[in-house]
Amino acid sequence: MSYFSRKKKSHLDYLDDFETRSYWKPSSVSYGWSKGKRSWSKSAWSSFSYLEENEEESDLFVKSPDNYVTPTSKDIKNKTSVWKQTSIDTIKEIARVCYFKMIDEKDYIEEKYNDFDNLSDSDKELYTQKKTFYDNLFDQFIPGFTPLEQAIAIYLKMQKVEYDENGDVIEKEDDEFDMSKGLDFDRELYMDPTINEQLEINDLSKEYKMDIMNKISIIGNLGQQFKVEKEVDEKIVANSDEYLKKVMRDYSQFHMIDLYQKMFPNFRTKFLTKNLIVNVPVDRKEQKQKIIILLDFSGSMQTIEKQIWVNAILIDRFRYVIKGEAEVFFSYFVDSADSLNFQHIKNKEDVIKFWKKFSNHPNGGETRIGDMVNKVADEILTKKRLMNLTIDLSEEKPEILVLNDGQDKVKTNKFPYKTNAISLMGFSNELKNLCIETGGKQVEVEEGNIVSSYSSAGKQLISE
Repeated sequence: MSYFSRKKKSHLDYLDDFETRSYWKPSSVSYGWSKGKRSWSKSAWSSFSYLEENEEESDLFVKSPDNYVTPTSKDIKNKTSVWKQTSIDTIKEIARVCYFKMIDEKDYIEEKYNDFDNLSDSDKELYTQKKTFYDNLFDQFIPGFTPLEQAIAIYLKMQKVEYDENGDVIEKEDDEFDMSKGLDFDRELYMDPTINEQLEINDLSKEYKMDIMNKISIIGNLGQQFKVEKEVDEKIVANSDEYLKKVMRDYSQFHMIDLYQKMFPNFRTKFLTKNLIVNVPVDRKEQKQKIIILLDFSGSMQTIEKQIWVNAILIDRFRYVIKGEAEVFFSYFVDSADSLNFQHIKNKEDVIKFWKKFSNHPNGGETRIGDMVNKVADEILTKKRLMNLTIDLSEEKPEILVLNDGQDKVKTNKFPYKTNAISLMGFSNELKNLCIETGGKQVEVEEGNIVSSYSSAGKQLISE
């Protein structure tokens, strides 16, 4: 079942414990293109337009494997934002290649293309281009656990999107797929269990898995100001159960050396020059980075493209929680700062609990970012708490991360706390300037995965 055809959660009260949410099923609303951009539209398609399709696969370059059922157009639409038939056929074709790759079978070309000399000039060009590209796939790491997941990952990597002077997507008759691009999947990222486990919990993440992975790889390039690092403080003490290996500083540390060093032929020289390794007792304290995430829950955030970005950003931050390097304090926000209600996410169990109750269906009203940031700062610095949470962060260095769509009213002339913001499909110069003044960064996400960041160092294009 498509994510679009599932029952849609209603935002009855985003402040509660997520237990009282009801459900409603959209009747005439479907997902489609509006002025060249993906959005909710009542006129884009009927609710059942994609269910009645004749699958024409005879023109595919790659033959149908004996023991593999090629994904249907419906399968592909359910897991991507792709609707154009030429693009869908490309994904079908790549899925077949990925299956042949899995069984290590390189005889994958449709029979009618095997007689190269009798092909038309256009088919010869197509043959050369596709065969070179598909042959190279056999020697590369491709993320995904099924041929369809791998095909989607490849397509998203090679997708070519162009815009007109108004910033709208230019519709094309041919396939928007650039085979000249190289594939450079980060194996460590795509195989990261802290990411893959989260993808399986949330419905939207599960269906748009490779799209979210693609966005997480972009997020990883946001730079030092978005890097998560826990602080480690080590102090040498007289006695401790924890030891750290260090170079000898004083002859009085002789009793701390590992005995095997006495076997060195040059032991005397190493001792006299203090060139031995000693086990020093230390008092070691770790302080995890604290991240306060404020998520815009207004109705303008409801498009699937924005929610895919929301999930990607949250999954990326939560993987540091699972690794024990960060703690997250999360709240939706709409119009009232007094209505902020935080969840403290500090370990893997909290992450799993969060995703099981998280809503990808915002429908709140007007939002005011300045009110939210100022309220959080006042709570931390003055009241030594965080709204509903009895926790003192005044001695910490928490960072505020705002996720919005650029349509929010800022309503302040100063942020009292370091603030980063990621604005989806919209931008605010006022918000950008306020973030930079606190030493933070404003990130702009445009259609087509075009991501730019603004900091004190100026503008930087994160993705091409």
